[in-house]
Amino acid sequence: MTSNRVKGPIKPKISTMPRNKSEASQQLELYKLITEKQRIQKELQLMEQRLQQLKNRLTVLNHQIDSTEQTIQDLRQANPTIPKMLHPSKPIAQSSNFQAFYLEY
Repeated sequence: MTSNRVKGPIKPKISTMPRNKSEASQQLELYKLITEKQRIQKELQLMEQRLQQLKNRLTVLNHQIDSTEQTIQDLRQANPTIPKMLHPSKPIAQSSNFQAFYLEY
């Protein structure tokens, strides 16, 4: 399982020794900047894909929740003989008609 720690700002890679200002050193610096830019763009693209997957899954789950809740309501209306204690939204009536039975196995 991956950890969900918050990472700080992305810091650029630094060289151990400063280079002399030359065309070659500037070309190297340009290459490093371009590759870092490409890496970050790719990472952002992957994050956007993952975000879309999560949003799609939430949509499906919300639909399933609504459908299941509607099915429960339909079943309650179709079969009113279900004991009151199975309906959490309805208060349980206090009754002195308590019946008990024992099962032997």
